Amino acid sequence: MYGFIARQPIFNPEMKTVAYELLFRDGMTNRFPDVSAEYATSRMISDQFLCVPSQRIAGAHTSFINFPSRMVIDRSGEALDKESVVIEILEDAVPGAELLQAVREMNAHGYQFALDDFTLAPEWDAFLPYISILKFDVRNYTLAQIKQYLKTRKHLTGHIKYLAEKIETKEEFNQYRDEGFSLFQGYFFCRPEVIKYKRLSQNQLAIFRLQMEVGRNKPDFRIIESLIKTDLTLSYKIMRYMKHTAFKHVGACNFSKLTLSEVLRYLGENQLRRFVAVVVLASAGNDTVSELYPLSMMRGKFCELIAETMNEPILAENAFMCGLFSLLDTLLELPMAELMKQIAVPQSVSNALCHQEGRLADMINLCRYYEQQQWGEATRVRQRLGLSDEEVVEAMRKATIWAGENAVS
Repeated sequence: MYGFIARQPIFNPEMKTVAYELLFRDGMTNRFPDVSAEYATSRMISDQFLCVPSQRIAGAHTSFINFPSRMVIDRSGEALDKESVVIEILEDAVPGAELLQAVREMNAHGYQFALDDFTLAPEWDAFLPYISILKFDVRNYTLAQIKQYLKTRKHLTGHIKYLAEKIETKEEFNQYRDEGFSLFQGYFFCRPEVIKYKRLSQNQLAIFRLQMEVGRNKPDFRIIESLIKTDLTLSYKIMRYMKHTAFKHVGACNFSKLTLSEVLRYLGENQLRRFVAVVVLASAGNDTVSELYPLSMMRGKFCELIAETMNEPILAENAFMCGLFSLLDTLLELPMAELMKQIAVPQSVSNALCHQEGRLADMINLCRYYEQQQWGEATRVRQRLGLSDEEVVEAMRKATIWAGENAVS
């Protein structure tokens, strides 16, 4: 279960890397695969910004992401962190009213846009007040053509940075730098580097049912919650989406205190539909569900049942999340502490997973000891939680059956 991405550095006039353009790939071959632009962008959003910690790919630098016009109009870019991403409007976009409205509204909320290799036509003039970066392909236009374009639009471009792309020689770099360009990209500096990374796969059945439910006129939030709880990837991504996106839409709130059901209701129908649209499109052609997925789900259900047996209904919701995420570091091959920083989880869940603290940690350990048949350790933890052996065995039995029924891909 690996994903691939190519990143090409973007440099400043001192030839220091200040950003990366991220390009979708489906293998180590450094070329764009035979997929739609919508699929490629959705996979980029889903994998890079809702699953893999973004600093693993771009570090502290800004990421430039290519967006087809339809995905800009659908506001799919609102799934991204506006502080660290520039949305590139692709060169085949048509400068229509719908696209302009989307760019204007998202720009008002702090999102940055770049026009990538656009035609130097007056139809784009209405967009310029909301554009942060203009990318000029120096292979398509001469310097004289670009200078003439900018000269006639000084009143519209004073706030905009200019990026010269496909720079291939030192002379070209010096030429455009002397003309006031502040960003540069091309083979003169560096060819795109392909990076292989670990990514989560998806439960296809859960995603299909989730898509059907959010598409109803009156979606049932209880069904949506149950579907998300059956899939590790969806659970992780919805919490990260909440942290990176919803916070910026609804204002300050201590999301770490919210349960999953409260998160869903806080997001609302429109935000949920947007989230699901990205995830569904990105899920096409995913790998077979790993054996760690049903184990993760079993742990989540086991911890939830144990909390209910202890008559701790409030703890049960966090117990499920804690068990579900207990193998996340193994699945993604990343430190648990780093992963917990990427999503909005209750402090008790983070403490249990990162520091082995609290009753939630005891529940996970109890489950693990039963899995590994370490009966002495299991008895010690069981007694500390005030549980009988029969109660633990019954919880394990129910959790195993539940995970088996819900882990079908």
